[in-house]
Amino acid sequence: MVRLRRGRDLDGLPPEILLVPLAGHTWGHAGVAVRDAGGWMLHVGDAYFYRGEVGAQEYACTPMLRGFQALMEVDRSARLANQARLRQLSLKHGGEVRMLCAHDPVEFDILAGQTGN
Repeated sequence: MVRLRRGRDLDGLPPEILLVPLAGHTWGHAGVAVRDAGGWMLHVGDAYFYRGEVGAQEYACTPMLRGFQALMEVDRSARLANQARLRQLSLKHGGEVRMLCAHDPVEFDILAGQTGN
């Protein structure tokens, strides 16, 4: 089973709910991981904005979103490092970890269809 590296248990919550540090977009930015019978669901917030930034070796993002991310970042190297880390997680453990960002409605619809919602 995949271990979400640097994930942190939250006091008072079961170990199936983790806070995952993803600084870069903002200081202290974090994702929330929840484990169920199907594996992990990781909501990464604004760690990436477009589904093409994960799930493939090559980074792909629309020019407008790429520019907006750069404009809004507080730590470029941390943001890009976390995107690369999430991309590797999606490639190595895509069957165990479903990822969702806050800005891609198509990604949301795809994920909702996979879960039957």
